[in-house]
Amino acid sequence: MNPHYSAFIELGKALAREKGLSWEMPLDEAGAAQDGVGWNLTMVAGDVPPPACYLRDLGADTKALTIVNAVRAERGQSPLASKPLSTAWQDLVKAAVAEQLLFRRNTTGHVYQHILRPLRVVATCVDREPWELTVDDLHVAIRIGTAVQASGKLGDAVVGIVKVVFDAQHICDAGPLYPALAVPRMKGKSAIRAKHTWSPDKLRDDLEARKRSERLPKRRAFWELTRIVMTEKPRTLMDELRFAALRTMIITGMRSGEAALLPADWKRERTYRDSKGRTAGESGGISTSLMVRHFAEKQQEDETDSRVLYEATQPVPEMFRTLLTETLDHVARITEPPRATLKLQCETGRLLPWYPVDSVVPFIEIYTRLMGNPFWLDIEREPFIERYRNSFDPAVLAELHEYQHERRRRGDLTLDAAVYQFAHRLKTAMRGGKTSLRFRHGDGSPISLVERMEWHATYLHVGELEEHIRLTTPTKVSDTMPLPLAVGSVQPYELLFVQPKRSLAEERNELLCDVNRYMCVRRPGPDLIQLALGEHSTCETVFEKYGQTDEDRALRMESHMLRHLQNTELFRLGVADTIISKRFNRRSVAQSYEYDHRSLTEDLDHIEIPQEIEIMLGEKASTVARLIKGGKASGPIVDTFQRIQAMEGNMAAYEYLRAEADGFHVTPYGHCLNSFTVDPCPKHLECFADCRHLSATDLPEQRQNLIRLEGKFKQAVETIRSRPSTSIGWQNQLEHAEKRMTGLQKLLATSPGEHPFPDGVDLSLSRQRGVLDD
Repeated sequence: MNPHYSAFIELGKALAREKGLSWEMPLDEAGAAQDGVGWNLTMVAGDVPPPACYLRDLGADTKALTIVNAVRAERGQSPLASKPLSTAWQDLVKAAVAEQLLFRRNTTGHVYQHILRPLRVVATCVDREPWELTVDDLHVAIRIGTAVQASGKLGDAVVGIVKVVFDAQHICDAGPLYPALAVPRMKGKSAIRAKHTWSPDKLRDDLEARKRSERLPKRRAFWELTRIVMTEKPRTLMDELRFAALRTMIITGMRSGEAALLPADWKRERTYRDSKGRTAGESGGISTSLMVRHFAEKQQEDETDSRVLYEATQPVPEMFRTLLTETLDHVARITEPPRATLKLQCETGRLLPWYPVDSVVPFIEIYTRLMGNPFWLDIEREPFIERYRNSFDPAVLAELHEYQHERRRRGDLTLDAAVYQFAHRLKTAMRGGKTSLRFRHGDGSPISLVERMEWHATYLHVGELEEHIRLTTPTKVSDTMPLPLAVGSVQPYELLFVQPKRSLAEERNELLCDVNRYMCVRRPGPDLIQLALGEHSTCETVFEKYGQTDEDRALRMESHMLRHLQNTELFRLGVADTIISKRFNRRSVAQSYEYDHRSLTEDLDHIEIPQEIEIMLGEKASTVARLIKGGKASGPIVDTFQRIQAMEGNMAAYEYLRAEADGFHVTPYGHCLNSFTVDPCPKHLECFADCRHLSATDLPEQRQNLIRLEGKFKQAVETIRSRPSTSIGWQNQLEHAEKRMTGLQKLLATSPGEHPFPDGVDLSLSRQRGVLDD
């Protein structure tokens, strides 16, 4: 044990003590907390469930242990039993969780997935205490972690834990260990980390992908998505909400979390008047503008709480005002009943606040409250289903409910088959002692479980039913916890896209969900949009459900691509970067350029030069002028132009440029700024052979040429080396191929507009004659 480990454990204990957590956790023989709870990380962090994350298993990771035992079996060794981790490992796990959650204030999901589990995997795979770990031990843990998850994410998390815990806290005697691992990291969706561990090939592939604008949606996917959400008729209420959220994202460019958490009170209008008090429209301006109130993400500063929401507004272009208003107003109407239900539950703390807690309620009435299925009588369903899906108007559901009660009053007592099934499942649970709930008569007295039930005359006690739901089906409990704001909080019923929770009647059974009466209401989240686009492979996408062809149904995209697309289009249309940054709630203009995926041609189109200068220069020289002004070109012509501009002014510099315009060439590998009026290219267009006149570009065609040529040179080098010789010709061939391959690799790694060979020979100058020249 070293002092750094001991200090880290003491820090963890101090943090746990401040939160009232018991450091000592009684465990069973497998390492699980005996109370079944352990540390409720979500509650400790003050986060809002769902989901709820717990630290309650300090035993070996089950899947990792299975692989370890398989390896031991191959070696003829006895298998290891599932047991608690050593005391030192238990303390390290608890200290790391406390430090990451309470000191660094990371989210509970991050701590659970990227801190807690990787530490348990390492502890399962090695037979050493934490301070005794070596690089070889960690390689074993990484290999097993990668084998546990086919995606490789767990193995990557093990690599990450070495950096953020073992090395950061100096836990290991042999540290630092992370640089010695030399394991390539996985590339995340939003960030690229630890690039120094990547191979040169992977670095080039990543650069090429970024310049290919892979963060933008495919053209076919975007237009198919637009067709679906603008023209298709949704088949379920959830699809109606998904379509509305996606339309909102297309219009606003919001993140999926921002769109999902739009407040019901989203509309903000601003009125403009002139100095005389008249509306600006009377003076030729705009009288009113519309803004969307929302909760912007990524607004936290250093050392601030990542859970807090920040309120912001985004202006809506006039051309989208009507579409957005109609979309969100319609969502507000169809989600009004579940928001009213959620508000009542939040205010009372009850699951069934419509009834007194000590009352009894008819079973057939409570069925729809619990299951959401509005059809409790055996009636013809299709007319009501079709009418409701035309507009998703809650009034249709109210009419359906009254229609069934009227049929019942007239003597129609035939219940729907689903009601009988639910009743018999509940009766079976009662007989098996799985619940204390009992069927009752109208006066509250219990009905014997051996009696034949008359379901129309059967009742349930409300208090018993609420307790039964909380104990046996907690997933039926509505999301009632408020979300923290920078100042105050926002209640879940104040959100626009609230939705039925586990609406199986509609989503699975192709029926309807009675939002007027269903008791389970869910707070919206990013998955409302992400699952619809196919970011997770387990759910049916809107493409699969509404696509017209097999090719359309196979499409997928990421929700964040819509934000990249709008950002790029605003740049392409010449909108100022300051306006774009303000629209997307960014703190820096530089952040907007991370979302800029324009081609070089589109960039040049928006670099302005005076019109009279452009007419004087002509097309080719104007392109060179824009390249120079945008800082995307370098070379002798650029150097001379800038020197003349500094000494003699703009006009003289542009006159020089017009005379030397032929010095700009688009080659298969980049831009060349050298005049070939008198002499041809001395490199014979082998620009990558250390030519100082070459400027790198981000054009995909040129990058493809370079990558293809690099592959050919690699094959040539391998072929030459496979036939070794002592001749001078063999050595010259090898040096020639290696030099050009090195030049290609350097050019591929050069940023657009930069000069890959600034120290190369200036081939525009005459070569000095030597003593052997004629």
